[in-house]
Amino acid sequence: MNTMVGFIGLGVMGAGMAKNIIEAGIPLTITTSSPQKADTYREIGAHVVSSPRDVAANAQLIVTCVPDAAALRAIIAGPDGIAAGNWQDGLLLDCSTIAPFEAEEMAERLSEIGAQFIDAPVSGGRKGAESGSLTIMCGGDAVLIERARHVLDAMGNNIHHVGPLGAGQAVKACNQLMVAVNLMGVCEAIAMARSAGVDPKLMQQVLSTGAARSGVLEAHGQRYIDNQLEGGFRSDLMKKDLGIAAAVGTHYQRTQPATNLAHQLMQASCNAGFAHLDSAALGLLYDSLNGADSWGDNE
Repeated sequence: MNTMVGFIGLGVMGAGMAKNIIEAGIPLTITTSSPQKADTYREIGAHVVSSPRDVAANAQLIVTCVPDAAALRAIIAGPDGIAAGNWQDGLLLDCSTIAPFEAEEMAERLSEIGAQFIDAPVSGGRKGAESGSLTIMCGGDAVLIERARHVLDAMGNNIHHVGPLGAGQAVKACNQLMVAVNLMGVCEAIAMARSAGVDPKLMQQVLSTGAARSGVLEAHGQRYIDNQLEGGFRSDLMKKDLGIAAAVGTHYQRTQPATNLAHQLMQASCNAGFAHLDSAALGLLYDSLNGADSWGDNE
């Protein structure tokens, strides 16, 4: 079996993940539309090809990390996609965030050419991707997950098999829902503290020692307080993920008021011009709703 691994999707998350695979000593084939990225990865040992089909010609295990199901669908089923060639017994390890039923769709398309699929969305942000400390939530056959274990271990240090195909995406939807609802509370708490004349940094420090402590309060809250909102996990991507969470609820006929409210607020944040800022820019929407003329001005 070919020991070369493929990687498609060298974005905010994928860039660090691919580098960690190379640093683990695993031969890697990539494709990218960016000449600069091609040069960067070629310099650190990657084999660069021109299309997903070419990646499949060089690797029996491919990792994908792309923005949405449409992008993944094009990689699999497009004219130069993975399924355009002979990829019998290939395994696609998808680290994108899509809906569980979309993962099932991708698996079905690959099964038509004798290939297999694992949904393996990740959590941990750019920092986790770069340090190789991601949490990875895997859905699919346990045998397939073990086949990809060396690659999973190169990208993360919390690897979880959470159930059958699609289960990884279901758990990721739960994660994004909880982050977004927590973020709503963090932004409102910061606005409340400012209104009461309390230093929000002090409020954050105090609450981080008690029952309200959370990674969202410590990380996202800090970004909002410091107005350091460039980069990070973009608001438009969080909006997309919350749309997935809402769709999952609809699919299973669940009532999800918190999901729907979080989705609406993130949509409003994007509409207000914060789509390409970190999702903690939701706080800027709160500032606007509270009559602030500019960030941090609540008078």
